[in-house]
Amino acid sequence: MTARKHSPATQQKPIQQKQWMEHAWPEAHQQFRELYELVQNKGVLEPKTKALIGLAAASLQRCKHCVSSKVDQLKNDHNATDQEIAETMMIASLSAAGTNLAWAKEVFEEKLG
Repeated sequence: MTARKHSPATQQKPIQQKQWMEHAWPEAHQQFRELYELVQNKGVLEPKTKALIGLAAASLQRCKHCVSSKVDQLKNDHNATDQEIAETMMIASLSAAGTNLAWAKEVFEEKLG
């Protein structure tokens, strides 16, 4: 079997992860960036606290590249320890487990109990 060859005119360069929104809808990308900058740079929470909250949220969403990015940010920009990172993810996991147990109780009471 021979490989298909494409002419340079028909080949499209893949859009990088961070560029897709800018490519698809530039105005929305700009608004998102402005909101991101506002949330990250204003308010009463310390930057490290914001990054830990971001890690917890990314962890619960199971966003692998988001978690990786947040861990790198925490280690490089905020000198977070492995224990701080692990504890943040454990707190998020326990919160999710508690929420799921409460939901399971409702199902049990309504359907089984």
